[in-house]
Amino acid sequence: MRRWLSGVLQVVGVAVLLLFGVAIVMLVIHALPWRVTWDPWTVLTAVGTVGATLVALALALQAWLRERDATARFASAWVTDEYRPRDDGSSYKRVVQLHVANESNEPVFNAMVNVHIGRDRMPLGPLAAPAPISVIPPRRELIFDISVPLLAHADSWNPRATLTFTDPKKRRWLREIDGELQDVSRQKTRWSRKSGPGDERQLGNQESLFNPMLVALMFLGGLRDEATETEDLLLLLAPEASGWLNTDWDTLRRQLANFQPTSMVDYPAPRIARIKLSGDEALEGKRVEGNGKSLELTVYAFITLTLDPRQGWRIFGVGGSVPPDAISFAGSLVEEVRPYHDGAAVEGEANHDE
Repeated sequence: MRRWLSGVLQVVGVAVLLLFGVAIVMLVIHALPWRVTWDPWTVLTAVGTVGATLVALALALQAWLRERDATARFASAWVTDEYRPRDDGSSYKRVVQLHVANESNEPVFNAMVNVHIGRDRMPLGPLAAPAPISVIPPRRELIFDISVPLLAHADSWNPRATLTFTDPKKRRWLREIDGELQDVSRQKTRWSRKSGPGDERQLGNQESLFNPMLVALMFLGGLRDEATETEDLLLLLAPEASGWLNTDWDTLRRQLANFQPTSMVDYPAPRIARIKLSGDEALEGKRVEGNGKSLELTVYAFITLTLDPRQGWRIFGVGGSVPPDAISFAGSLVEEVRPYHDGAAVEGEANHDE
């Protein structure tokens, strides 16, 4: 639809140029102080004048279009996906990186990246990239490791990225998955109840503790179930977070009664996940639609999780946003993430027994 509309606009533009050129020639002819005779030479001269006028107009339009997207044409985002051997030689590890580049001579601003997976291009949000990226300097490439965030999704093959950003002239642009560049300056962002591709699958693998959304949903579900024992909730908590020892669980249950998690998970630093909870009941069941400026929640809280390299995600804190440098990992940051280590060992033992 967009390409069809673009083609129509181009045809209309050419028609306008033709009419404008003919009008100029007719004005010139009528302004001449002598009478024009339609001999071959006069006709050829008129045709040449029209042609020269149209060429000049076409060159001016082309120059204007080049100037209009001079910066935007050099901004893009893509994903690299490869397997590298582990340092101990035991197996391969998947390394997925998100690249955001601006090869122009000017900066671009307020950039939003959206990683997509699968054939239906299911959006997962920015993952480990900031949201938004306030500025991408000229001649720079930013690289974000999204290997850990993708562990939350069972079908995360063929990851690709879209990029929206604002150029120095305040125009808003969208770089599609296939590389197509679109001016979306007139588009607005709104709340919509219309379902999108893979809305439920955005929540990730519901059988893996390496999915922070699953752990957050288990925690909220257990917290709201009065039959849940406190000891059961403790299994989901990060042992490094000492503040849980003084938690008033009844108060916390009341405070979070009307809060629901949004669909996207934010990863502010490696091995830290942050899920935004919306406390606005009017927005329940709605999603953000459009490529304009991002919409802000007025009532919200955060669930912050940390990653155990072998056991998966655990709840570190609930409430305000916890900065990464205020989180203790008790030395686990130097351990390699091994999501399939235990499963592989069990499988090897079973094969050995056979």
